[in-house]
Amino acid sequence: MRKFDVFVLIIAMLAISGCATTGSRRSSGAQMPKALEVASLLKFQDVPAPRGFKILPADSFIFDNDLTRFGILRYSGRADASTVVRFYRDQMPLYNWRFINLMEFTTRIINFDREDQTCTIIVEPRHLNTLVTVSVAPKAGRAATYKLEKE
Repeated sequence: MRKFDVFVLIIAMLAISGCATTGSRRSSGAQMPKALEVASLLKFQDVPAPRGFKILPADSFIFDNDLTRFGILRYSGRADASTVVRFYRDQMPLYNWRFINLMEFTTRIINFDREDQTCTIIVEPRHLNTLVTVSVAPKAGRAATYKLEKE
C-alpha cells in the first residue's frame, strides 16, 4: 500500500507541475500584445494610423495646398501605449520617415523627419484608451510660422 501512495504522490506532483508550466505559457502568450495593423483610410496618405483607432474630429485639423501642408490629428483606441509606439517605429520608415528619437515616461513622444517635413507622434495612455496625436509640419525655413487658435 505504501508503494501505491508514493506512486500516486509522484503522479500528482508531475500533473501539478505540468499544469503550472502549461498555465504560465498561456499567460505569457496572453500578455504579448497583438501587433497593430494600418488603417485602410488615412487622413495623411504618408502617415499611418493604427486600425481600430477612431479620429477625434473636434481635436483634429489639416491644412494642405500646393505649397505646404500641416496638421494635427488626434486618435483614440484600445491598445497599450507600448504597442502603439512599436507600431509607429515599425511603420513610419515604410512611408519614408526617418526616426529621430523617442522620449518615454508616462507619455511617449516619437519624432520623425524627412527632407522637408517633421512628424511628432504623442502617445498618451488613458484609463481604458490610448490617445495618439500626430503632428505634421514643414521644417523650419520651409514655411511661415502659423498660430492656430481653437474657436
